[in-house]
Amino acid sequence: MTRPKHQHYRTGLPMNAVSPLPASPVASPVRKLITSSVASSRAQSSGAPGDTLYATLLSPERRARVDAVVDARLWSVTGVLEELHDPHNMAAVVRTAEGLGLASLHLVEGPDTPWRPHRKVTQDAHKWLDLQRDPDVEKCVAALRGAGFRVFAGALDARAIELAEVPVDRPVALLFGNEHRGVSARARDACDGAFHVRMHGMAQSLNVSVAAGIALEHVARARRRHLGADGDLPPDVREALRERFYRLAVKQSRRVALALANKAGSTEVEGP
Repeated sequence: MTRPKHQHYRTGLPMNAVSPLPASPVASPVRKLITSSVASSRAQSSGAPGDTLYATLLSPERRARVDAVVDARLWSVTGVLEELHDPHNMAAVVRTAEGLGLASLHLVEGPDTPWRPHRKVTQDAHKWLDLQRDPDVEKCVAALRGAGFRVFAGALDARAIELAEVPVDRPVALLFGNEHRGVSARARDACDGAFHVRMHGMAQSLNVSVAAGIALEHVARARRRHLGADGDLPPDVREALRERFYRLAVKQSRRVALALANKAGSTEVEGP
């Protein structure tokens, strides 16, 4: 079963229409994910203290881990994957991005390059990320630039700057192209610039998942150093994301949600 374009690829609850969260500088893809996820949780709880309940079902150590991850979430660095072909590469970039504490990743699919990451490689990292599927690379880049991001494509050409020279004084997105074709001309023209990873060996290029890992780690670290903080989510968005992560961290959370919905406001929850 294929997912429609623009749908978030994630584990979670159905996306319900809700009023938007208060305005903040967070890019719209991140805000859409958090809004839909938290609203779905509250809708299914039918007034029961669902979010508080999920926190109490976690051990102190697990809750502290979730809190640390949420506090370090970085929205102002993201990646764009343009028509990747290999499911292992798709999954490896997802796992790396989540491990680096990024809040989102953008996925541009093509007719012969559907999004199908290898589940054993992602290790469920995809459920903690906003994976935004975009049907057109130019529109994806335009939306990011409209949200205040500079977008740089990984490319081996004379105009590309070194990775260390990518500016991090503003939100930044790094775009990575197809394993065989590289970054398309359309994508390259839409970006603010291009970058490359300096090579010192006989090999002239890196596997796309390796290049993405190196580049995203460098830029995320530099951006955090510029900000003077590990995370940059505004307080309202950070707390909304915390609620969602508490829910995802609870085993059998769907059964708990169903019990809450069936109780229609009762604080009693049946066991899994």
